[in-house]
Amino acid sequence: MIPRILTQTVVNRVKSGFINIIYGPRRVGKTILLKQIADKIKLPGVWFDGDHQETRNALSNTSLVVLSKLVNHSDAVFIDEAQRIPNIGLALKILIDAFPNKKIFVTGSSSLRLSQGIQDSLTGRNLTYRLFPLSTKELAGDLQDFQKSSLLQEQLRFGGYPYLQTVNNQTEKREYLKSMTEDYLFKDVVMLKDISQPDNLRKLATLLAFQIGSEVSYNELASNLNIDVKTVIRYLDLLKLSFVIFEIGSFSKNLRKEIAKSKKYYFWDLGIRNALIDQFHELTVRRDTGSLWENFLAVERLKKHEYSGKSVRYYFWRTYDQAEIDWIEVEEGNLTAFEFKFKKANNKTPKKFLETYKKESKTITKENYLTFL
Repeated sequence: MIPRILTQTVVNRVKSGFINIIYGPRRVGKTILLKQIADKIKLPGVWFDGDHQETRNALSNTSLVVLSKLVNHSDAVFIDEAQRIPNIGLALKILIDAFPNKKIFVTGSSSLRLSQGIQDSLTGRNLTYRLFPLSTKELAGDLQDFQKSSLLQEQLRFGGYPYLQTVNNQTEKREYLKSMTEDYLFKDVVMLKDISQPDNLRKLATLLAFQIGSEVSYNELASNLNIDVKTVIRYLDLLKLSFVIFEIGSFSKNLRKEIAKSKKYYFWDLGIRNALIDQFHELTVRRDTGSLWENFLAVERLKKHEYSGKSVRYYFWRTYDQAEIDWIEVEEGNLTAFEFKFKKANNKTPKKFLETYKKESKTITKENYLTFL
């Protein structure tokens, strides 16, 4: 069982009167995380699994008397797959109001239904976290730096889903990821939202898989899918909510030539991305290594900051005459810039960026990437 970094972050922030809610995609290890949290806090606890009808019946009840009997003799309450439980938001509100000193931990495989159920009920009463596929730090464990780099090929091809770490056969890894995309990836979205043509959601994700690291045109996506732009934007929001993709916007402050409204999209897991386009070849024969590298560094950096509790905003920078910076971070008003190059390169900060923002960009390659993560 691989220790998750988020475990200690959650434990360190536990406080009375607040419910701890952990979102994440399917099969990412949320149940294991709950067990690791339980081991850390060492309190008598009661467990509920939203996959079980008995749990759904018990916790969908909004009677204080009934709910109190369920948790009276426990200092900690663990609720897994809470998005399956009707009225879970109201039930949690009743519990935290009646028992503010109990430690309550909740997971949901998608933020969609869970957020709908708790958004109003728990305003100001919850601490939220997101759990993602395994990060480099989690995969590497106690390995030395020269050993950690040996993981890179597998990470770029197959991603970081926990189950894959128990599988040595590459064919089985491919089949698992393809099964994930077919059976689980869009299941929550299709179940929870009225989508007249669910296949378009998958087609949209596939189009994005070919465009990671590139600016996305909503009009072009709409034309390719033969749907309207509003539907494209709605589907993009659903893919973000279901932890398939995330977006960063363009940084624009001082120059009229800066692109101000464009978006770039990345996948939370490269194994899922590669499964969508059915490409698992080794890096030496791929033409998309640069895109994989950019996506990998972007998502690993987000995991690092989010698990440590940092509040950072992310951007890319580009001008209409093609000067560009891959990755910009703004934290407490401080700006840092990075270029992502898989192979070592003599990369120079664009003159316009340097003159305007007085910042040099740092190039991240496979030679120095571990310091970035």
